[in-house]
Amino acid sequence: MFIETVAWSAATQAAVLGIALGLAWMGGQLLAGQDFPIAPAGVALAGLAIFAALAAWRESWVSHDLAYRLIATLRGRVFDVLRRSLPARTDYRRTGDLSATVVADIETLEWLYAHTAAQALSALLVLGISTAVSLLLSPLLLVWIPLLLIGAIVPWLTARRARQDGTLLAQGSAALRSELLDTLRGLRELAGSGALQQQLDRLSGRTRKLARTQLREAPRLGAERGISDAAHALAALGCILIILLDRTAIAPQDIPLAITVAVAGLGPAAQIADLLRNAGTLSAATERITGVLEHPPSIRGTGSWSSGGLVQEPGLVFDGVGFAYADGRRVLDGFSMRVSPGEIVALTGASGAGKTTAARLALRIWDPDEGSIRIDGADLRGLPDADLRRLVSAVPQSSPLLRGTIRSNITLGNPGATDAAVRQAASAAGLLDSAAGIPGGLDTPVGEHGSGLSGGQRARVAIARALLGNPRVLILDEPTASLDPDADNAVMDILRQSRDRAILLVAHRPATIAQAHRTVQLGSDGRVQDLSPLGGR
Repeated sequence: MFIETVAWSAATQAAVLGIALGLAWMGGQLLAGQDFPIAPAGVALAGLAIFAALAAWRESWVSHDLAYRLIATLRGRVFDVLRRSLPARTDYRRTGDLSATVVADIETLEWLYAHTAAQALSALLVLGISTAVSLLLSPLLLVWIPLLLIGAIVPWLTARRARQDGTLLAQGSAALRSELLDTLRGLRELAGSGALQQQLDRLSGRTRKLARTQLREAPRLGAERGISDAAHALAALGCILIILLDRTAIAPQDIPLAITVAVAGLGPAAQIADLLRNAGTLSAATERITGVLEHPPSIRGTGSWSSGGLVQEPGLVFDGVGFAYADGRRVLDGFSMRVSPGEIVALTGASGAGKTTAARLALRIWDPDEGSIRIDGADLRGLPDADLRRLVSAVPQSSPLLRGTIRSNITLGNPGATDAAVRQAASAAGLLDSAAGIPGGLDTPVGEHGSGLSGGQRARVAIARALLGNPRVLILDEPTASLDPDADNAVMDILRQSRDRAILLVAHRPATIAQAHRTVQLGSDGRVQDLSPLGGR
């Protein structure tokens, strides 16, 4: 597709140059009083103009199609790599800066493929044609070649500085966007705590820092463009002076053609210089994207899972699991427990004991340092990611939702689910009950980050989404913390009806814990401190 883009761009530029040269030749013949077939020449030029228009349209279509396909492919691959390689073993690593930078880099490559690379390559063809015509008319006209080379060499000489400035600008812009997004998300909390002005001052500081980088880059860009434009103008002026000062060098009827050749090379030369001027930024963007794509995943899956045959070890099993964060803080040490199908096990303990860490390990966000975690006897480390996501679903405390409708958010759990399955999952989560307070049902609009819904309604949507995937294991991290006691009881009753699903419940609310079949309490040393049945239910 890129070759086709170059071909159509070359055809367009060659046709435009042909029209300019044809008109110049006709003008010279008329001024010299030479006879030539005006009508056929006019028809030929008109046909060439139509061809140039069609070729330009086709080139634009193909180049943008290529660019948008490239963007889609790169975005998918980049986010897949980020999902597999992040987060690291820390809760404080900020990935928004990296994501924002890479997205901006991908947009930069779109500009390269859609508007620059093909045009610059085809410009070489136009320069070749201009060179050939100049040689035919008079070798003296080639005075424009050294001057055009000057315009191309200057950006090449400053490419290293351009890469450095481009990297600083990309990083600064990404940090500012991430900081601004964090501010908007936490606007209420910042205003309520009196820290909003402090955060605004921080944003202003980042903005001023970015502006200083841009101001440092501006003189370089201005100088490059000025030298390049001056060299191109001098090239055209030199050709015109040769024509005017040496009347014997070129035949009178060829003077319009010579002037056209002198000017025709300016456009292609400017395109090449523009590509070279942005080469540093493009190279840095390419390196950053390549670095992300080559980033090794933090977890790997090499095996496969099959539900056929007799399962010797049904449910979710932690077997001697040990885990420490990147700072060396150890939160689990010899942790063992089992959650059987049809059973709800409440995992409790003080803050920092490792409850959420255990839940994340069951989702295989990280791998344990020691021991193993198994589902129906299969070690999670041997499962491909796609199989793992079908086997395990989670309902986090934050219940993140996307802009759309309740239906569209539920179907994220299984995009191919039927409407009946969606309604069944919604009903199981209590979304269709009048007590849920959602008269619009599944078509109720949902704003960004779930705005428009209460905390309890967002929790119900997240539960429905998890149930729609029909997982073998369901991880619930404080899922009903935002529900009132009656709604909490209703949701837990629904979850208790499952006979073939193992449910691990991380909770603090005593009423929620009391509805589990068993409880496992984690001590501060990361080991099971207490194991006892609850409620007899």
